[in-house]
Amino acid sequence: MSIMHKIRLVIKRIVFGNTLLPQEFTLGLEDPQTEITVWLHGAGAPRNVTRRHSMVCASPLTICVGFDEGQRPDENDLVNPSLKFCERTGRKRVLGEIGLKPQTIVAETGSEFILFEPRSSKNYCLPKARLGTHYLLHAYRQWRSDNTKGIKMTFLERRAGMVIFICPHPILLVSVGSKADGNIFPMNILGDLGNGYMGFALRGERLAGGLVERASRIALSSIPVSQGALAYQLANNHTKKSIDWSQLPFATKMSSAFSIPVPEFASRVMEVEIKSVRAIGSHRFFIARIVREDKFFGGLEFCSIHGFYQSWRLGTLEREDEELQISLAGDAFNKRGRNRPLAIRNAQIEMLPLDDKQNR
Repeated sequence: MSIMHKIRLVIKRIVFGNTLLPQEFTLGLEDPQTEITVWLHGAGAPRNVTRRHSMVCASPLTICVGFDEGQRPDENDLVNPSLKFCERTGRKRVLGEIGLKPQTIVAETGSEFILFEPRSSKNYCLPKARLGTHYLLHAYRQWRSDNTKGIKMTFLERRAGMVIFICPHPILLVSVGSKADGNIFPMNILGDLGNGYMGFALRGERLAGGLVERASRIALSSIPVSQGALAYQLANNHTKKSIDWSQLPFATKMSSAFSIPVPEFASRVMEVEIKSVRAIGSHRFFIARIVREDKFFGGLEFCSIHGFYQSWRLGTLEREDEELQISLAGDAFNKRGRNRPLAIRNAQIEMLPLDDKQNR
C-alpha cells in the first residue's frame, strides 16, 4: 500500500468515521420488521402508516399512502403533511422526515390511496456536518460517473429516497407465468397498503413490468438471508421475456392458489392479483390484492436499508467497530452474486452458515 493511499484512508477515516457504508445495505431481519415506525403528520391526529405506505417511483420520486374507504383526508385537511420515520422502541427518536405534497388519488374496493411527491427531506441518522460531507461525496460521484442507470433524480428526490429506506424493505423474488413461459426476478420497491392491498414498482422500460401487467397474477417469495446472493444473480432476469427454469440453482414448487413456480427455500409466499397499473415516470406502479399468504417457517429474511440508517444502528451497539466489520462482511457475502453468472442446478452456490451477528 502506497503512502498516498494510506494518507487518503486516514483522511476518509477522519471525515467520515465509520459511516462510509454502501448506500444499499443488506441484512437479515424478522418479518414484519420491528425497528421503525412510519407516521403520517399533517392530516389530523398522527397516523401510523408503517404498513400502509409504499414507494411508487424514483423519478419523479412518489410515495403512496393507503387509507380505509372514507378515512382518506381531504386536500383541505392536509396541512404541511409529512412522513416521520421513528425508532419503534427506546426514545422513539425521529430518524428522518419527508415533507409531502399530494398529487393523485386512487380508489380501490374498500380502500383509497394518495400519491405524494416530496417537498422537503431531513435525515437525522448522522450528525449534520457528517451528513453534509456525505452529500458532497455523493454529488461528486454522480458528477464523475452517473450510476443511476438512466433514472434522473433531483437532489431532493435522492435525499428523500435515502429517508424512505430508513424503514427496512424486504427483498422478494417475483414469480410470474409458468415453467413453460415464465420468469423470476428480485424486487425491493414495495410495501403493504392496508386492507389486504400492497403496492410495488418495476422499471417502466424493462420487460419484467410488462410480463407482470399481462399476467395479472404473481407470486412473491421471501428470501431467507442465507440465500440472499441469489437475488443479485437473478437481477438480469428483469430484461428477459422468460427463463429456463431447469437452469436455476435451486428447486421449485407450485404456489397454492395460482400454481406459479416458487423457490422451495421460500420462507413465505404471497400470491397477489393485480388490481391497477399506472405508468408514473421511471416506473410502473402496481396495486395488488393479496389472495393467499403461506408462511412455511420463521427466521431472518433478506432485507435492504440505507447505509446511513445502518450507521445509526451500529452507533447504538457496544463494540461498534467489531459490529461494523461483521455487518460489512455479511453485506459483502449477500452481494457476492452481483457480478456472477447464474449457476446451473448441478453447480449450486455454496451457502455458508450465517449467524445473527453477520446480519445485524
